[in-house]
Amino acid sequence: METADLGDKKSFYTLKYYDKIALSIIFSTKKELFKVMRRKLMSGITTLQECIDRYKADFQRIDSEERYKWIAVKHFQNNWDIEAADFADMLSRACEKHVNLLDAGVARPLYVMEVFAKHEPETVRSLFRTLYNEDLPLEQRISDYTGGVELFVSKMQQEDPIWKSTFQDQHAISVYLTFHYPENYYIYKYAILKAAAPILGIETKGDRLTNYRRICDAIHDAAIADEELIAMSHARLGGDCYQDPDNRMLAMDIAFFIWRERQEAEEMQRLAAQPAIFHEFKKWLEIPTRNNGKPYDYKTVKVYLQFVEAHAKKLVPQFSGNINLFSYDSPEKFRPIYDELSEIISSNKYSSEYPVNGAYPKVLKLYAQFLSEREQTGQIAAAPIEEPPPTSTAYDREKFLEEVFMTAEDYDSLITLLIRKKNLILQGAPGVGKTFAAKRLVYSLIGEKNSERICFVQFHQSYGYEDFVMGYRPKDAGFERVDGSFYKFCKDALKSSKDTTKPIDDWYFIIDEINRGNISKIFGELLMLIESDKRSEDYAVRLQGVDEPFYVPENVYIIGMMNTADRSIALIDYALRRRFAFYTLEPAFESESFRDYMEGKNSERFNKVIEAVSKLNDEIAADPLLGAGFKIGHSYFCFDDPIDSKLLRDIILYEIKPLLAEYWVDDADKVQEWTVRLLEAAK
Repeated sequence: METADLGDKKSFYTLKYYDKIALSIIFSTKKELFKVMRRKLMSGITTLQECIDRYKADFQRIDSEERYKWIAVKHFQNNWDIEAADFADMLSRACEKHVNLLDAGVARPLYVMEVFAKHEPETVRSLFRTLYNEDLPLEQRISDYTGGVELFVSKMQQEDPIWKSTFQDQHAISVYLTFHYPENYYIYKYAILKAAAPILGIETKGDRLTNYRRICDAIHDAAIADEELIAMSHARLGGDCYQDPDNRMLAMDIAFFIWRERQEAEEMQRLAAQPAIFHEFKKWLEIPTRNNGKPYDYKTVKVYLQFVEAHAKKLVPQFSGNINLFSYDSPEKFRPIYDELSEIISSNKYSSEYPVNGAYPKVLKLYAQFLSEREQTGQIAAAPIEEPPPTSTAYDREKFLEEVFMTAEDYDSLITLLIRKKNLILQGAPGVGKTFAAKRLVYSLIGEKNSERICFVQFHQSYGYEDFVMGYRPKDAGFERVDGSFYKFCKDALKSSKDTTKPIDDWYFIIDEINRGNISKIFGELLMLIESDKRSEDYAVRLQGVDEPFYVPENVYIIGMMNTADRSIALIDYALRRRFAFYTLEPAFESESFRDYMEGKNSERFNKVIEAVSKLNDEIAADPLLGAGFKIGHSYFCFDDPIDSKLLRDIILYEIKPLLAEYWVDDADKVQEWTVRLLEAAK
């Protein structure tokens, strides 16, 4: 059989999980192995058995990273005593080996219960009795447990506003249940549900815990049929581990592995979509002697590639060229760009207006060197690029919940409000993702990422009735009547609804910064027409200069966005307020989905910064001159770039600090104090 040198896999650096697969799966060459794996993962075409085979091949690494879960369960069962005299102390001891299963990042479910137990030990004892009572329906047990914790947190809020969340989400509750009954339960994680469901053909709609159990049960059934896998699993469990006689923790671990595989596949898909020059530069960076006789490590290569790809955007508008630097594929094309970028960076080296990462000049120099060598030698061949699978534009509730840090219950409430009221305003502090959420809310209702039935406008102080409804504009020696954006939009929606050959489509008009405009001036007589119960010809009015009566169609929905921290604008018009439903978007740092995002970043530094920002938000909310509407939103920390201290430092110094300076304009010491605290966390 032909074999290939181990160097064949170096250009597939993202497949680090699978270094040992060749030991257990036979392919004609290792190169073929990695190509097949890559193709399967990128296309999503893989079976549960293939996942189990890859899990077995990478078993040693997985065990070294994940065995703490078996240890945590064993430790809990050795120390749990519902009758303990000191219940708070017992609870802390029983859960102390959780590592990151409970308290992680800004989420503190165990901390909340420890404080609760110190204040009201008998109440907490009773809540855990209920949660662990298998004679009661699970839904009732969870409801009684979370309800009890919510009462305690509401009482604590009256004493200290820092208490704002119970953190007892589905994940935390599943940890408590699995610790006590590992033969019956699995530790739940929504990201795992999303990753494993397509492989097993299980819908993610409906009750998540139920669907998650179905997934893990299916994995369990497949795992116990593999005698080699069961032997491997039991052999590694020492005396400090739960022995897992039912192999349910093994099934849970395989589910976690599937999720990690999916993360790797998404990264591969992103790389596969890059132009050939990207892969050539990557291969050039990976040459063993490139870094002063040593190879660049995986993370450095990834960061450098992303810098070339995205960092030029930070120099706009000073940079006049194409910000996609990979479009410059020769020294002649890149030289003037390199000179211009170098001059901008040099002249603004210490400027807060155009901050770039300190390594960026080196990346530019490396790319210029690469292009020069490429032209001189012609020996750097492009890495083989596989066509990525076609991207689907389909969009639904589940896709929304994947992309927006919002619970399913909140999403359902938003949809209900919008359908009932037809007019909705998303309000919130800077950076909570109002625009992002609004667009994706509409996509989920339309069923795809399609802007044909969406109109997006932004109000400002110069925006008027003539822009929104209609008005007269100069033309030649006179004037002509011009329809405004909303009037034209309503006419298109009405025309669509009259087409009897297809179902009536809904149309969505999105208004950014709705409270920046003069509402009465912009809407005029339309303030009445947008009401949900006046969307018919019965309420049509005759607009000035138009013979045909006008009304807002039934199939038009209006979504506005409002920044609650902008002190330069007045309170929104009460007439408009009555006609809209208002939904407040909060910073999502404490949500389960943001915790999944933090885990994906896998950075202790990042976790510390988020924790510090959460504490900063507590102080902002407690400030009588500010309040909750001025909190720092999560979108400041939503990015694809890898985590490094320079990136976090830039966000703190050039995005958050100026905002704090605006908030505490008369208290420079407080601004400096919090800036230093955030920078310390970012080190």
